[in-house]
Order: sequence, then C-alpha cells, then structure tokens
Amino acid sequence: MRTMSGPVGRKDRSDPGAHARPRRRASLGVPILCTLFAVLTPTPALATVTIESFSLSPASPNTGDPVILSGTFQSTSSCNFIDASIGFGPQPELGGQSGWAITVDFRDGAMPVISTCPIEKNFGTLQVAAGDGILRARSNGIVDDVMPFTLAIAPGPAPGWEGPVPHGGFSELWLISALTAVPNRLAMSDTQSRRILLVDPGTGELLDLIPSPGSGDVRGLASDGTNLYASVRDLNVPRIYKIDLLGRVLDVFPSPVISPGNAPLEGLAFRNGVLYGSYESPPRLFAIDPSTHQKLWDRALPGGITALDAAPEGLLGAEPDGYFYLIGPSPTGVDILLADPIDTGIANPNITGLAYDGLGVYVWDAATVSMLSMRTFALWWALDGTLQSYLPGSALSVDVIRGDVGDTVQLAGYFDLAFFAPARCLSGGGAGGPVVDPDDPPPGHAFFYVARFIDAAGRQTSYGRTSDGFRRIDSSNACP
Repeated sequence: MRTMSGPVGRKDRSDPGAHARPRRRASLGVPILCTLFAVLTPTPALATVTIESFSLSPASPNTGDPVILSGTFQSTSSCNFIDASIGFGPQPELGGQSGWAITVDFRDGAMPVISTCPIEKNFGTLQVAAGDGILRARSNGIVDDVMPFTLAIAPGPAPGWEGPVPHGGFSELWLISALTAVPNRLAMSDTQSRRILLVDPGTGELLDLIPSPGSGDVRGLASDGTNLYASVRDLNVPRIYKIDLLGRVLDVFPSPVISPGNAPLEGLAFRNGVLYGSYESPPRLFAIDPSTHQKLWDRALPGGITALDAAPEGLLGAEPDGYFYLIGPSPTGVDILLADPIDTGIANPNITGLAYDGLGVYVWDAATVSMLSMRTFALWWALDGTLQSYLPGSALSVDVIRGDVGDTVQLAGYFDLAFFAPARCLSGGGAGGPVVDPDDPPPGHAFFYVARFIDAAGRQTSYGRTSDGFRRIDSSNACP
C-alpha cells in the first residue's frame, strides 16, 4: 500500500473552472437594521475541505485484518466530520478502470473558521482485491479534493462460519461447560469454581469474572448484545437466568423440559429477540420468548447438541464428538451438517461450548482443556476477478479442482464430482492464494470449483459436503 500526503491530485483552486461557492451579499434595498442583524448573526459558512495527509493500516492487510483509515483534513468551516466509506469498482479518476474509492464526508460547521481535523475510521475486514484507489474529500456532497493510493487485500481468514477448521487457540485449566461471545470478549462458564469468566478471545487472558447465578452449574450461555442468559441446573427445576455483566440477576424463569427428565438446556443462543435452547437427550430445539417466558415451539434435532450460538443465517450447533451443524431457527427448519471430525481435524473431542463473534467460531474442547479458534476453509471469486483459495496454516496444503456441472451425479453414499468426465486439477498441493483458470465453459455448460486440505502427512479430506450432508468425491482423482 502506498500512502500519499501533500498536494498530489488536488484541484487548482485558482483555476476559474474549478468549483467555487457563491458568496452571500446583502441587497442594497435591505434596511440598515437588517444588514446589521446579518452581521451580528452570520449564517454558517459553506465548508471547503482539503486533504493534508492520510494512511491506511495495516500496510499489507488480508481478509482477516480490519483496515483503518487515519487522516488529517483541513476545513474552512470547523470540523464537522460525518463518516467515511470504502468500495471497489470502476472509478472515473482511474479512466473507468476498477479500483478502490474512499469517500470522506464533511458538512458545514457552526463557525466559519479554518480548522485542522484529524479523523479515524475502521472499515472492518475487506474482500480480496488489489489496485489503485482514489481518496475523495467531500463537503455537503461536493468533492473538494482527491488523492491517489494503492491497496492490496490478500487472502486470509474468511469471515463467516461455513465449514470450520482449527486455526489456533489457547489452553487453560478450567472446567468449561458453556460459551458465548460478548463485545470484544468471550463469556465462559467455569462450573468448578461456579463463576463466569470474561476472557480475551485471542490469548485467553482473564479480563473479568462474575459469580454464576443460581446453583452455579451453568450449562448454556447466550448474549443479547448487552446482557447474558444462563441455563442453570438448579436443585429442583432447571432455570434460565438473565444477568448483566456485573453478575446481577435481572430475571429468572423455569426452563422447558422433556418429561420424565428434568435436565437443563445444554446449548443456548439469542437471535432476533428469540432465545433458543438445545436439549441433549432426546435431541430437541426449543424457541422461547424471553419477555413472556413462554415456549414458542420445539422440534427434533439431528443429534445431541451441547454447544449452540447464533449466526447470520441461523444457528450454529455442535455435538460433543465434533459434528457441526447449521440449524434452521424455525419449527420446520432444515439442519445441515457442515463438518465432522475428519473435516475439522479435531481428534476425539468433547465439545461443551461454542461461540460466534461475527468473524469466527470458537469452541471449548473439554478433552484437551483448550479453546479452539475455528476458521473457515474458503475458495471464492475476489472483487478483482481472480479466484482465490485460503490456507489456514503452514502445515497444510490445498487442492483445487474444476469440473463441469453436467458431469456430476448423486450416488447412494456420496456426490461424485467427476462421474461422466474427469475433473481438472487447477492447484495440487498449493499454498493458497490466486488460482489460475484461463478457460471458459462451453455454451450451455457451467464450471464449478472446489477445494480440500491435505495435512502434513499427505492425508486428504473430501471436497466438503453437499447441503444434504453427502461427501463430495472426485472419483477421477484429478489432484493425486
């Protein structure tokens, strides 16, 4: 990335063709009293904004790094910064070629004084793309100044949840039975010490702790963004507690049960105002109105889900032995198997908690007494038109194949990607990054692209699963 400062790319404000704002003048026919009033109570001046300097950090971001704009701007009408946005597409300043555009918006301030305005904007994570860009400074919707820059986003951890694989983590000597994400932290139920821990998701550093409600045996945790819900195995009947992040009880009500059992909900998730809970045996999903405490509905689950959290497209759930599902949050919802222990590489796990923080999935493996940070394995078309694959660790390599949709077939135990004609290997044992495919499909045909990981011992996984849970197999073994 190149950072620019100084007058490069600015308009020549001495140029009569440049944008000029009209000056306000008093009419000769206006009484003197009105003229004096206008002088004493001036209307806010129209702002003009120029770019003094700016930078983007980090210098070499990937799809897992938030990109931050820092800059200093000069305004002729006090600093009234509104917002900044970033996008990728055709830009007139680049001759119509695709590139980045950053727009920084100001508007008129209360005082007509020249002001130096430092700003900062976190754009979050961005998709893969590389190219030149234009920074535009606008006031009142009119571009006053521009500067060029370059920015390249490399493949990295893919934001999302589909198809998790291990990618780091930490170990602690805690007995964790539940997990959920709160802003910038993870909340974890330590049943041995009857407390809820608030930790740094990257390092496991203990940031705070609060007492667990009720008996202290918290089996499920969920966050509504502000407060926590805790599923507790109390003495006589399981209960759900609503507590704040200081540990104060805000509400409590009985948890739904399946007779003749009296077990608590093992998984808990809050999504769109509804509280969801998973019952391990028999496997069941409950939907609860947390305001009225009433059960809305319940339905069967494909397995004993002990870990649950909300995700953009539904609920994420995991069985103790490492089977991950996307769970439909409705009475007729469809549950999709996302990954199993072979896909994730977790050996003989005992998963007791799961949290999704908007970027990645965290699970607690009681078998190894450790937190596993889960990232997605990803293959996608980047914004700049290139096909990209992501590799989550140096001990792995990735195969990428291309096939014709017309050559696939669903068989009894698997989905064959190359049943009628061989697939083509585009990257065999690669290290991730751009994948080259110069071909276009023939008229009336469509290509598909899939990837699989190979571990350090050369063992291969499948090319993922279909939406019905069938493994995708390349019987032609295009990337042996």
